[in-house]
Amino acid sequence: MASAFPKLPGFVPTQEIDKPNFRKVSSTKQEQNREINHLPNKEYAVPRKQPIQIPPQSGMFNPDYMSTTHAMHLPKNSNNDSEELYQPSWVKMDRHVLRFSGYFKEAVVESALENYRIRKITIFYYLEDHSLSITEPKQENSGVPQGAFLKRQKVLRADNSKTFILPEDFRINQDIIIFGKTIRLFDCDQYTREFYELQGIPQEPSFVPQSDSFETKTMTKFIPQKDTVMKDYLEHKLGGGKVTSQKQFLENDRKVLKFYVFSDIDYILHYYLADDTIEIKEINSANSGRVPFPMMLRRQKLPRKFSLNQPGQTYAEDFIRPQDIQYGQPLIIYNRKVLIKGCDQFTRQYYFEKFNVDFPLGGQEEYVHQERSNIIIPPHNGIGDEQDSLGYIYRLQPKPPKKDFFKWVDNQVNLRFLAMFNTTKPEDKDRVFVITFFLNDDSLLIYEPTVRNSGIPDGKFLEKRKYKNVNNNNEFFTPGDLIVGNEVQINGWKFQLLDCDEFTKKWYSENFK
Repeated sequence: MASAFPKLPGFVPTQEIDKPNFRKVSSTKQEQNREINHLPNKEYAVPRKQPIQIPPQSGMFNPDYMSTTHAMHLPKNSNNDSEELYQPSWVKMDRHVLRFSGYFKEAVVESALENYRIRKITIFYYLEDHSLSITEPKQENSGVPQGAFLKRQKVLRADNSKTFILPEDFRINQDIIIFGKTIRLFDCDQYTREFYELQGIPQEPSFVPQSDSFETKTMTKFIPQKDTVMKDYLEHKLGGGKVTSQKQFLENDRKVLKFYVFSDIDYILHYYLADDTIEIKEINSANSGRVPFPMMLRRQKLPRKFSLNQPGQTYAEDFIRPQDIQYGQPLIIYNRKVLIKGCDQFTRQYYFEKFNVDFPLGGQEEYVHQERSNIIIPPHNGIGDEQDSLGYIYRLQPKPPKKDFFKWVDNQVNLRFLAMFNTTKPEDKDRVFVITFFLNDDSLLIYEPTVRNSGIPDGKFLEKRKYKNVNNNNEFFTPGDLIVGNEVQINGWKFQLLDCDEFTKKWYSENFK
């Protein structure tokens, strides 16, 4: 019967309403596939439905309607089941996957350890299009490439029926042939069991597959044990690590107990309350004949019992505590007896407040090097800086003098003055100089400007350094010594200060009132 409707999908009332596409298939492809690709996928009742993913409604004029989907004009709050009635199978079965665990035997040649190996795999069967994929869990040192075993695709049955594998072909404790591999299924997940129970063909119970020589002998399961003591030791050795108790560190930081001990000679024992460490220092004196070895025992935690274990394998409760140090009792330090003779005032007060023990004072103090008073300081010869030259008097290998860093940073200011020679010589009466005073280090620089046809070379007149004021007890020049109108004598030269720049006038008005 002829129809007046146009031959377009959606305008012919006699067409199948659930037909998804209208493409033509070539006769060659139809001959190759026969009835395989053109038969609709079988639909199954699923135990649980996937949650509906509503697309975002941002930018829609009416938020009560969904954006463009399979049901364009269906409100999102509608309970109409007509949409599900005409859904294609690949939409109903979307994201519904069956999972099976299986294994197959593979022969191993030229190996004295094993004759075969059991390779365990996981099969994923997708109900959407009846395709499947296979993955193999990776084993350490297996020697075979593992991971993706078979990419997702449809697989034909091995009985030459030219039909694809369906869910009915998967049964626990039975074999299934996939591309020539005979795979025995031994387990499946809970959703797969619910799916088969809903179809009326429940799966058999799972079982544990047999093991091979590689799994029982070669694959030794190593369970790593964390050695926290060794880790802490290595971190402290590299300069890191943490204090066991942060509260102990914060309360006792820089609090040190000092004991006077004796063992063939006198020593000083320091106990650091911040981390319970101990160090022992030798008492060195001048002309004692002994090598000035600074430490008899470097700073460390001292164990009660001496044992040759691995580094760091001494537990915290075996360390010596302040209550273990008693007056008159020997202290065993690595099998060496050390006698406690006394302590200082801070240690005595700590023991009295903490343990109610009156620890006696006493012991030999450290030798304090007295400064020699017979050093004769020669007068400065005017070459170089005087502070730099004094370093050769006090030390055989001098150190550069320390500068006041904060003064250097905070006073990046220069004061400039105009000056002339205070002399009666006719050739020097008209010479003009610029005196610059640097506030960051109290140094002076004198510069002579260019005067044409004077016959006197211009440029630097005096090097920048600190100069002494002979009119002020040979003290170094300060801004108070440079006043406009006064006469100053710098390095033997007399200058009359005539004027200064605007910044210098402003600085003097703010600092000298």
